[in-house]
Amino acid sequence: MTINRTSLSATPIQEGANTVVIEMRSDLPRTDRELDPPQPPGKIIGYYNGTSGFVELYVVSYSGTALLPI
Repeated sequence: MTINRTSLSATPIQEGANTVVIEMRSDLPRTDRELDPPQPPGKIIGYYNGTSGFVELYVVSYSGTALLPI
C-alpha cells in the first residue's frame, strides 16, 4: 500500500493545549461500522493487541463517523 501525499493533512494543536491524549480501549475498534454518536475528527484511539504485543492506533475520520487505522 502506498501513501498518497495529496490525502495527508495536519491540524495544529491550539495554543495552550500542551497535552495529547490517546483513548485506550480494551476491545478491538470496529472499522467496518459508523461511529454512533460521531466522535471529534482527529481523535486518536489505541488498542493493545496482547497477541502481537503492540498498540494499534486508529484516528477518527474528518466526518467523525469512521475509524481509520494508522
